[in-house]
Amino acid sequence: MGDLSKEQEQAIARSTMYLFAALLSILMVFIAGLFLSAELEQQALQKAETSLQTAHQQESTAPTKRTWTLWSRHDSAMLPVKLQRLSDGR
Repeated sequence: MGDLSKEQEQAIARSTMYLFAALLSILMVFIAGLFLSAELEQQALQKAETSLQTAHQQESTAPTKRTWTLWSRHDSAMLPVKLQRLSDGR
């Protein structure tokens, strides 16, 4: 057993290198996953905070003091239109 040929030693060294590279790749993916998970959690917290602030602002804004919206400007366009016949001059 202690009498390994040079080819066998190279094969063992190559296998060890591949094993180490695979373990290192798995570790890198795990670390990247941790960073992505932390980023997603941070974004979720920011989104929740923003939605709470928006809800609070909407509650505190009086209906008469609301800002201009597309609907408030074009309310008259939502009314029914009366169709009139055009006389054709005959």
